[in-house]
Amino acid sequence: MRFVIVVQKMATAWESSDEEDAEQTVLGDELSALRSTEKKLFERARSVNEELERIAKRERECVDELHRLRVEKHDRKQRRTAVKRMIELESELKDVKSENANLRTQSKDSSAVVELYIQLRQTTEQRNKAEEKLNATRQRLSDVQERLTVAEQVTAATQQRALQESDNFEQLELTPEHQPTGQTRFS
Repeated sequence: MRFVIVVQKMATAWESSDEEDAEQTVLGDELSALRSTEKKLFERARSVNEELERIAKRERECVDELHRLRVEKHDRKQRRTAVKRMIELESELKDVKSENANLRTQSKDSSAVVELYIQLRQTTEQRNKAEEKLNATRQRLSDVQERLTVAEQVTAATQQRALQESDNFEQLELTPEHQPTGQTRFS
């Protein structure tokens, strides 16, 4: 009889060992499936992050290109104005030279020639000053564009911060500890 009891105990031990093996197999398979799903989700997240980085890079490129186009447009306008003024000054200079040549041939009056030379020198100085003003205007434009870019960046950051603070405030208002209880305390 003892032999039968020993055999029964051994059979029970083998059965429980088989059950444990089966349970370990099931848990191992489930763990493997979870890890596979987790790996797939990480791969998706990586591709989303890469796409977000690509979009952010393209946004920066677009902002830079818009800025460049605005500066170029303004520079073209300034150049057109400067060229127009230089053409006017050159025309005046040509007229003065022509008058000077006419006066020289018509009369040898030195006072008239001196006066024309003075006018010629003044016209040349005016042209030089106009070029200096154009260069100064270009520099001021560049400075203003830089300040504008910084101001736009600060404004965007401020708006983002205000939006985050607004969201945080709304979340605080919705928590139960901040809800009115209907009871008032008097001290």
